[in-house]
Amino acid sequence: MTHVSAAAPPSPSGTRLPVREIMSAQKLAMIALVVFAAIIPNMLISALISEHETRQGSVEQEFTRVWGPPQQVYGPILVVPFRSGSMMARQFVRLVPTSLTVAANLQPQERKRGWFHATVYDARIELQGTFLVPDESRLRDLANDRNGQFVWNESFVAFGTGGNLAGFRSDEHIAISGTDTSWQPCLDLIYDQRACGGASLILAKAPMDTMQPGSTVPFKLSASLRGTTSFNVLSGSKDLDVTIRSSWPTPSFRGDILPVTSTVTAEGFDANWQTMGFNAPRPTLASVIVDPSIWKGADIGVDLIEAVPVYRMVSRVAKYSMLFVVLSFATYVAFELLSRLRIHVVQYGMLALSLSLFSLLLLSLSEPIGYTAGYWASAGLVLTQSTLYTAAVARRAAPTLVFGFMLASVFAFLYVLLGLETHSLMIGSLALFVVVSALMVITQAVNWSAMGHGEAQAEAPTST
Repeated sequence: MTHVSAAAPPSPSGTRLPVREIMSAQKLAMIALVVFAAIIPNMLISALISEHETRQGSVEQEFTRVWGPPQQVYGPILVVPFRSGSMMARQFVRLVPTSLTVAANLQPQERKRGWFHATVYDARIELQGTFLVPDESRLRDLANDRNGQFVWNESFVAFGTGGNLAGFRSDEHIAISGTDTSWQPCLDLIYDQRACGGASLILAKAPMDTMQPGSTVPFKLSASLRGTTSFNVLSGSKDLDVTIRSSWPTPSFRGDILPVTSTVTAEGFDANWQTMGFNAPRPTLASVIVDPSIWKGADIGVDLIEAVPVYRMVSRVAKYSMLFVVLSFATYVAFELLSRLRIHVVQYGMLALSLSLFSLLLLSLSEPIGYTAGYWASAGLVLTQSTLYTAAVARRAAPTLVFGFMLASVFAFLYVLLGLETHSLMIGSLALFVVVSALMVITQAVNWSAMGHGEAQAEAPTST
């Protein structure tokens, strides 16, 4: 006669519960399989994030084309044409300023295409300084041609940018030695495509009476430019003083040197660069008006960066998505092992699906309302859904509160962690160490060695 064995009495308080009474190895394997299956929706969401990030880059490129490029302003140079005595080939003596002062005021604005946007600006630039015309003997040593001719009456000042002169107005001019002079396109004055290459150039003829060997030529000019994202100044002058101001609250200064002084507030920034060379700038001779050899001085610039780059932050959150699944599953397993709560594998899967929606919600909400508001809105929705589902599964207040507190803590910790830059790796590693330590303590309440033996006994029939 066969008898069914009586239910095992509850384990006394303080003893470790055998795993065979709570969870089988098969169920643990199925839970692990669900964890790996959760990777699939996260991969799809990551691909969607990359697609939106690519579209954002396309919008920025579009505004670069229709509004203006990242402007790279070249300091003005004084150019004296030189004709070789043997072949009468034209070359150019290029003189950089002995001193140059630049004041740039950037007025930024945000332009949109749907949810995508680009940061553009209008720049008002004022430049003033002086050129020193060397003695002709020194210039002839440079040319190494005693029969050549310096065409002083065709001397001019060249000004330009590395991209294009977007936003430059036709009525703007330059004052050379106090004489107002209009700008002309390079090809209108030089008639040489090769000589005008390498930059977007405009030229202004220098007054003949000022172009004397050994003389000092002061100049002053204003220019309006339009650009996208960044602004740079390149100059080879001996003494350089650059000031850049803007209402943009999150600049990133870059280039060869950092500002001497800078003030950054929520209302904007004001930065000043100063450099000084110990030797007078050397004149150069070439068949083109500008080339890289002229700009061996300071490279000064600023990027108008986003305070919180949305797609970069969402992408970083997506990389942590498995952390939510693993910690939530670990909490569910702890409920089963320590409180005899039975949770089906399908319920694990539904929880994983709910948590996987966080990155998708964050992407869709951050575009219209911003990253910070989108993060907390998405976290609130997922936290509410998962906690209510846990309450329906557990039907007990204590496990529900524990789960809700755990998930809320993970959301808050991740937000703080992603906001850090210098110490994010250290803090994240320490937090992971604490979590693993807590799991090690919790699992001490379980008699893991009884799993295989207990399952074998459970399969054997009992008879009398």
